[in-house]
Amino acid sequence: MENTELSKEKIEEKINDKIKQLSDLVSKEGAAHIIANQLGVKLFENLGERVIKIKEIPKGSTSVNVLAKVVNIYGINKFTRNDKESRVANLMIADETGPVRLVMWEDHLIDMLDRDEIAEGDILRVKNSYSRENRGYTELHLGARSEIEVNPEGEKIGEVNMSIKSEPMTVSRKDVADLQDGESAEVFGTVVQVFDPRFYNACPECNRKPEMDDNEFKCSEHGVVSVRRVPILNFFFDDGTGNVRTVCFSEQANQLAGKELTEEVDFEAVKDDLLGKQLILIGRAVKNKMFGRTEFIVRSVKEANPVELVQNDV
Repeated sequence: MENTELSKEKIEEKINDKIKQLSDLVSKEGAAHIIANQLGVKLFENLGERVIKIKEIPKGSTSVNVLAKVVNIYGINKFTRNDKESRVANLMIADETGPVRLVMWEDHLIDMLDRDEIAEGDILRVKNSYSRENRGYTELHLGARSEIEVNPEGEKIGEVNMSIKSEPMTVSRKDVADLQDGESAEVFGTVVQVFDPRFYNACPECNRKPEMDDNEFKCSEHGVVSVRRVPILNFFFDDGTGNVRTVCFSEQANQLAGKELTEEVDFEAVKDDLLGKQLILIGRAVKNKMFGRTEFIVRSVKEANPVELVQNDV
């Protein structure tokens, strides 16, 4: 930040305080913009023109510019939204720091693929895209303001890095009794009570809940879809300092159960296996305002290894 007498450490503190205040509903970049507005300063003079590396893409940003190579074109898909047929196209692009999925929504950009103006191996200069998180991975989406320049003169990309990693969650080990609303944490404890799973309809592409319209399920992003049934598994988790109602969705629920959960599965056998199991969970504490209690939403599940626990002084 510029034009402020605050130290870098003090600004960082203000940004982290703002993220906690908003219960992690805002990205670090978003919190920085809020603080900058409050202080009456600018983050960057030419942010709109700045080209960044893929590994530097911030989540939730509305103006991202990258230079990357096309490594895969997944084609054009049609869907229906509000009784209108629309199209979406997906590409994988990468630079020396890693890959990212690029999603096109605008016809004038999709037409470039239709006319074979974009091919695998081409270098793209992408302007004014916006970033979103999808199941732990950052994606770039192209909207009405977005632009693409194919093989810009003088631009080169070195050997691309195709290793894809989800955004790591920075957490520390916490006692259940010390969990705070909005806090990400790792907890170690025992499953002491398990409830029967519930299921909901989800879009098979993005896991969002679609709406029923004219006897068809319609996703706001992917149009008419054939839904899949996604499990939600609730249980109580106790670490000796207290217990917390814990919630696992989809893959985490299946991982916890040790099998794919369907409405046909005999859950009593699963429940018997889970009770008393010691686990290491990573997730986020949230306040359930209806019941006035803190709950823990699980992001990853790991069965506690006795040797590892001894080595880490658990």
